[in-house]
Amino acid sequence: GRPLKKEKDYARSMGKLLEIRTYRPINKEKEFCGILTAYDSNSVTIDEDGTERVFDKKDTALIRLAIEF
Repeated sequence: GRPLKKEKDYARSMGKLLEIRTYRPINKEKEFCGILTAYDSNSVTIDEDGTERVFDKKDTALIRLAIEF
């Protein structure tokens, strides 16, 4: 999957599983997977197994649709 860049990419991906990679570790992790629940011009919110996580877009190296097997 290609990275999500534009607002329409996020709008199309609402409710879908995303993969997020950060530049710096958060709680010793740099990769996160969760359902896209909200977004705005500065942040992305995912639901990761019932836990809501908010990421600043400037701290993310990659945001894309996750590939489900």
